Amino acid sequence: MKRWIQAMGTGMQGSRDLSYEEAVEAAHEMARGDSTDAQCAAFLMALCMKGEADEELMAFIDVFRSYSLNFHTFADSLNCAGPTEGRQYFPITLPVSLLLASVGFSQVLHGGDSLPPRQGTAMKELLESFGVAIDLSVKAWETMLFHLHIGFLHTDQLCPPLGKLKQVREQLGLRTVMNTVEKVINPVRSLNMIIGVNQRKAMESLIPISIRSGFQNVYIVNGIEGSEDLPIYQNRTIRIVTPWGDESRVVEPQKFGFMSEPLQPLSKDDQVTMVRRIIAGEDSEELKRERDHVIFNTGLRLMWFDKVGSYEEGFQLAESLLQRKEAHKVMQRWVDQSHHFTLQDHPKIRDSSAKIG
Repeated sequence: MKRWIQAMGTGMQGSRDLSYEEAVEAAHEMARGDSTDAQCAAFLMALCMKGEADEELMAFIDVFRSYSLNFHTFADSLNCAGPTEGRQYFPITLPVSLLLASVGFSQVLHGGDSLPPRQGTAMKELLESFGVAIDLSVKAWETMLFHLHIGFLHTDQLCPPLGKLKQVREQLGLRTVMNTVEKVINPVRSLNMIIGVNQRKAMESLIPISIRSGFQNVYIVNGIEGSEDLPIYQNRTIRIVTPWGDESRVVEPQKFGFMSEPLQPLSKDDQVTMVRRIIAGEDSEELKRERDHVIFNTGLRLMWFDKVGSYEEGFQLAESLLQRKEAHKVMQRWVDQSHHFTLQDHPKIRDSSAKIG
């Protein structure tokens, strides 16, 4: 690892990008555990300071994918990994994904524990609060995705080498190439991806690798706290990447009649409570801001991925699904079936599945 750190330098004369083959070798050293934590940290810092080249990014993506669990292909699914720092605001993607799953559009959620520089609530924590069992065999997970059209994979289980780097990433406390790797690891080879970025300039580095990573329809979103969730209280930019090129677009919620005050930070318990109430069909004025965000983002994704004929149709369908408690039904089946498969995989475990009320 030392030679690759020296090759990159730290902005001094003679520093350079690594070739794809060199970066592959460095990534393998890191993934196999052949490098110390200090060496891994120094490499990631040097790469971050220099700026990751496309070939370096692709090398790390390809290598860490090769160390991941092998799942069957679900090409028509939507791949979605939330912000690696977790959520401090209402987790819009969770109810949105449940609604999309309820109409047969498979949703593949994945992510790790929340990391610095900001530590919010990770998707894993939210799902466990609902009673979803995360620790499943590959076969059980695939069966659930096939029948429920939704599933979550914890990064540490999906790609053990990424899990082993958690401590290094926590100590660094900054975004590195591993944040991108974690988001585009694509466990079931989805053709569709939605990915959030913190800054518009971060979109540029994702554009050339999106299609090379095997995706066909990619929406890069400058969303709330770097997530894939768009606000309805201000305009935001998205980039759409396909094999035929990329397009920049400004999403203007007001054009569709959506507007609100900014969302407020919420504790994990408050996030869970609010999701419960919204997916249970509650439409009180107290929840209007968050509920409208769910309807808006669901409608967008239904339209973006060709599930409806217009944005208005998407918003109407989202509202109807919420009123019929379709997201609640999906969540309840998710809880029940995940515990059913956990009991099959681990017969000694007693039934402790929780109803979501």
